[in-house]
Amino acid sequence: MTKIVLPLVRAIIMMPLLHATVQAAIVSATPQMRTYVSGTGNDSNPCAVSSPCKTLQVALSLTRAGGEIYVLNSANYGPLTINKAVTITSEGAVAGVLATGSVAITISAGPNDVINLRGLDIDGGNTGGVGIQFNSGQSLIIQKSLIRNFTNCGINFAPSGTSSLFVSDTVVTHNTNNGVLIANSATGALSRVTASGNGVGVFASGASASVTVTDLVAGNNTYGIGANSSAMMVRNSMISNNAVGIAADQSAIVRVGQSTITGNGTGWQALNGGQVQSYGNNNVGGNTTDGTASTTLALE
Repeated sequence: MTKIVLPLVRAIIMMPLLHATVQAAIVSATPQMRTYVSGTGNDSNPCAVSSPCKTLQVALSLTRAGGEIYVLNSANYGPLTINKAVTITSEGAVAGVLATGSVAITISAGPNDVINLRGLDIDGGNTGGVGIQFNSGQSLIIQKSLIRNFTNCGINFAPSGTSSLFVSDTVVTHNTNNGVLIANSATGALSRVTASGNGVGVFASGASASVTVTDLVAGNNTYGIGANSSAMMVRNSMISNNAVGIAADQSAIVRVGQSTITGNGTGWQALNGGQVQSYGNNNVGGNTTDGTASTTLALE
């Protein structure tokens, strides 16, 4: 009897333990407010700090709306489509997003969704089309990131509705068409952004588009700053060594204050009803053709 009873007793004891283990695995794989990715992670993991996932896309699927994905170490974490409010944070590590296809990060979120991206290195490898394609959402905040080598735009912020873009401490470089494009009914605020080697460093397009730029460095672009049928305020910025420093076209209004415009083929120009309005406290000189401001605004 002893040889028969003991295995049965052990089986009875082990069954609840096994059930508890399975239940724990199921619980850990449900969406969490905090998830983690690592270059040595595995996408079959529950994206916990002790068992991180390998790609941002899988981590996003296990992150609740409004939650956060933490990047644990430097690696390539793959292209990503974002459909909800989320924060992706990389501090002390390089969160690489290499996209040699069309788009690195696509954002098609809800009207109240806020997306935060911090510490990303988004690279098109000279074949990817767009670094960040924003289609919908309440707002997009980009901090401490590098967006480069795309055949179209580094950031294409073209929402279907009214949305806001905030970019700070970020570099957009060697993007064939635009470093940052803000279009349609969007508003944008850029601070401490460097735009170099792009077609247009920062471009606003659309009658309802409104952009504020402070502490911008725009150099070695075809156009440092461009505006088409839109409104832009430029303050405390360095616009140098572009074919054209600042251009206002198609009834756009670009207001410029406390900025330096030098070393460009043309300093600033207004075309087709566009206006470049100066507050009279800019440094404009050393361009092949400085150009003339449409209007000088009074300081108040």
